Amino acid sequence: MPAGAVGFEAVGRVDDDDFEEIVEPVLRREVAAGRRIRLLYLLGPELREYEGDALAEELKFAARHATSYERVAVVNDQDWLGPALRVLSALVPGQLRAFPVAELAQATAWVAGEGEHRS
Repeated sequence: MPAGAVGFEAVGRVDDDDFEEIVEPVLRREVAAGRRIRLLYLLGPELREYEGDALAEELKFAARHATSYERVAVVNDQDWLGPALRVLSALVPGQLRAFPVAELAQATAWVAGEGEHRS
């Protein structure tokens, strides 16, 4: 990931322990350092199952730290994710965009704000 952005790729089965042990500590460090979260999730073809408990933990964290998010890019080709993204976009006042897997490079550039002046 480019500087100023964090990214995760979901592979196989993802459950609430994965969020709590892998994703949440990274996001907490960003918040503690006073940085706005620029986050990319790749939910690509290697993802077999994303448990509802993991999504619930993600939504709870996002709700508690809503003002800490600047941009979230979700890269996936899964139709089932649409409703969850609508809920997340309502909880997070920053920008949230979905990208197809074929546009991973564009998603990475967007979430990192490449080509933009950052203060």
